[in-house]
Amino acid sequence: MNKESIIKRFLYFLLAFLIFYIEQIPTIYLGVKDTRLVCLLVFVSLLISAGALFLGKRLGLFEGFKTLSSLKAWGMIGLTYLGIYIVTRIGSMVMMMEGVSNSTNQAAIENAHMNPFLLITLTVIMAPIVEELVFRGLLMGRVFNSDSIVGLIVSSLLFGLVHMPNSIGVWIVYAGMGFALGIAYRKFQKLEYCIMAHIVNNSIAVSAMLLLQLLAPYIK
Repeated sequence: MNKESIIKRFLYFLLAFLIFYIEQIPTIYLGVKDTRLVCLLVFVSLLISAGALFLGKRLGLFEGFKTLSSLKAWGMIGLTYLGIYIVTRIGSMVMMMEGVSNSTNQAAIENAHMNPFLLITLTVIMAPIVEELVFRGLLMGRVFNSDSIVGLIVSSLLFGLVHMPNSIGVWIVYAGMGFALGIAYRKFQKLEYCIMAHIVNNSIAVSAMLLLQLLAPYIK
């Protein structure tokens, strides 16, 4: 590996860090109730998402969502989600044995009592797009390479770390999710598949959370 290659990889790492930092800015205001501020945060989050997609396209990390037009593509997305589901179930069982009911990250979201539109925008749209660009596209695909085992492990551990794990079970949930997405990216070489599997996973989690909040007054 020559000096120019090392510098280029380091710059990609800095870019990944910068993009992830920008994504975190709207989360400072999770609990806002003012309608105008909520609308502004939704707009900013969508803008960040669009910017991430544009950047990924310019860097050659996305082919475009036209790649999702086949049944084969959705089959691969389904397999990726199945991998996520398996590791998260294993992690959840370990959490139960540890006596941990929730992760720090999940608890922060639930305790903020976020506006539903903001919650959906942040967790179902922005997070999957930006996190897949950062952890799979840039870290695995550019800082290392998509076939690198070291890149797979490092990106998975970092993905787990940024979700603030507070137990071994939570580590398994998030690092395992990162590992499942990394395996899919390594196998299929399609960042779009990872984004959609991530969106499906977060959509199910958010739907369950909103349903529980809706039913909470009627549950004794």
